[in-house]
Amino acid sequence: METVFKTKFQQEREQRELAIYTEYQQLAADPDKSKVAIAEYLCEKYHLATISTIYSIRKRVEGRLKRAGQL
Repeated sequence: METVFKTKFQQEREQRELAIYTEYQQLAADPDKSKVAIAEYLCEKYHLATISTIYSIRKRVEGRLKRAGQL
């Protein structure tokens, strides 16, 4: 296996993105909740500019989890 070196910033960003992804998944598990409202809530909570950022974060985290064999 190849060793991957990451800066402290990269590690912090990945942890934050994983937290956002996990919270989104937990909130979206309820089919009665609006996905747009969930994204808006997370944008406000994590000080993100647009809800498309949530979509991008989810895709990045899903990719990392798939590569790690956890998804």
